[in-house]
Amino acid sequence: MTEGAGSPVLAVRDLVVAFPGGAGRVVDSVGFDLHPGRVLALVGESGSGKSLTAMSVLGLLPPTASVSGSIRLEGEELLGADRGALRRVRGGRVGTVFQEPMSAFDPVYRVGDQVAEAIRVHRGGRRAALRARVAELLAAVGLPDPRRIAASFPHQLSGGQLQRAMIAMAISNDPVALIADEPTTALDVTVQAGILDLLRALAAERGTAILLITHDMGVVADLADDVLVLRRGETVERGPVRRVLLEPEHPYTRELLASVPTLVGGDVPASAPAGRPVAVLEQAVVSYSRRGRTLRALDGVDLEVRAGEVVGLVGESGSGKSTAGRALLGLAPLADGGASVEGVNLRRAGRRARREVRARIGTVFQDPASSLNPRTTVGWSIAEPLLLHTDRSGDQREERVAELLDAVRLPRDFARRYPHELSGGQRQRVAIARALALDPALLIADEPTSALDVSVQAAVLDLLADLQARLGFACLLISHDLAVVRRLADTVVVLRDGRVVERGPTARVLSEPADPYTRRLLAAVPVADPGLQAARREERRALEVQP
Repeated sequence: MTEGAGSPVLAVRDLVVAFPGGAGRVVDSVGFDLHPGRVLALVGESGSGKSLTAMSVLGLLPPTASVSGSIRLEGEELLGADRGALRRVRGGRVGTVFQEPMSAFDPVYRVGDQVAEAIRVHRGGRRAALRARVAELLAAVGLPDPRRIAASFPHQLSGGQLQRAMIAMAISNDPVALIADEPTTALDVTVQAGILDLLRALAAERGTAILLITHDMGVVADLADDVLVLRRGETVERGPVRRVLLEPEHPYTRELLASVPTLVGGDVPASAPAGRPVAVLEQAVVSYSRRGRTLRALDGVDLEVRAGEVVGLVGESGSGKSTAGRALLGLAPLADGGASVEGVNLRRAGRRARREVRARIGTVFQDPASSLNPRTTVGWSIAEPLLLHTDRSGDQREERVAELLDAVRLPRDFARRYPHELSGGQRQRVAIARALALDPALLIADEPTSALDVSVQAAVLDLLADLQARLGFACLLISHDLAVVRRLADTVVVLRDGRVVERGPTARVLSEPADPYTRRLLAAVPVADPGLQAARREERRALEVQP
């Protein structure tokens, strides 16, 4: 059990979750204690049982699930409790923070109304009192101008603002425990650092017990007191965070930690020899109009990606990273400046020329589940670019699909499967195979690994590095994960508010950054060493107060 003084807020004993149909036990005899003011991290790969364990606490498993064991919240048994008791627990005594805040809020209601509803359901209250309480909560989670935030719809807020609003909702009824399920995965590093500070304060100042579910070992080192490692539904290791992360006993834990890309230690790959320019932005300007104002997503950006080179494009959300990729695809029209791919000027090219240029560009997106058509087979998804841009016969397309599956190290018979039959890592390999179908001169990889577990992420990064070295395509790697950029990129370009603030060889930019903004980005990246991470946290705070 986890360490802590006094009685646990939540005590789980011999938890077993099983489903019919031969799946067996997906959670097998898991147990832990959650203590006031402490953070317990549940870690493991997808399918290890982390989220199922948390959902068992809230009684949110599907009706087909068979659950046994004991889950006691402040001494009250929750397994077998009636619906009324469970409703009082959910959002009342136990708050929940989910991974994707945009999907957790109802898009047609204002944020403040949704937070107020969470209070009203459990405590009642008059409208004026509820409004005051909502404003107090939004201010407590560090949101400026809480009345404006309360009056906003979810789409009008950033991801970080929405995540803070969700935390406000989760603590609105002063819960004794908080379940945070991948609370920072979709956020960039500086926003993530702020959310982790907020969760840490909740534990320290309010005495909230926190169950943290994550695959990010840096987040574990930054926030957790204790760690429970799950593999295929079974506990393989547990203990204080420093011992588990620095002196892991189980081979699986060591394997997870070895897969984590890092910003400290190890060697940065040597830069590849520069080839001919493949993709170029020259003083590129992309503008949008919003509420009568003109906003510049790109403001005079110069960018060059050469054959055989990986350029890492980094910065916070809203910095213009994805807009730069869209400009090279011809999907974000330039208001000024130039964009060219393979020597074709995209501002002057006609429709046919643009189509031919796009055939020379492969794209890999962040979420493979949404980038693949769920109604078509894997083979069809990979072959679709061949169907659109070549006159190859059906047999020739099938042979090319087989070659591409070999290249991304998937069995050839996967061509007959559908995306839902594959894991996240396998789907991303399919997406890479599709992107390479036409032998592109340029590969644009937009957050290609942020949705993946660390071990799967490591395999995909190794695959991308191997394919790029063998095939020699130019690659624009768009990412907020600086450790991933360090692993793959030859050159780093840092964007802030649509402008380039720093560029140079990866080894120099990520070890000796010249711009204060780059230094703040680097300091916000958590590392999987609790002692080192505590020092980096203080460094980040010192940088934040500098002008």
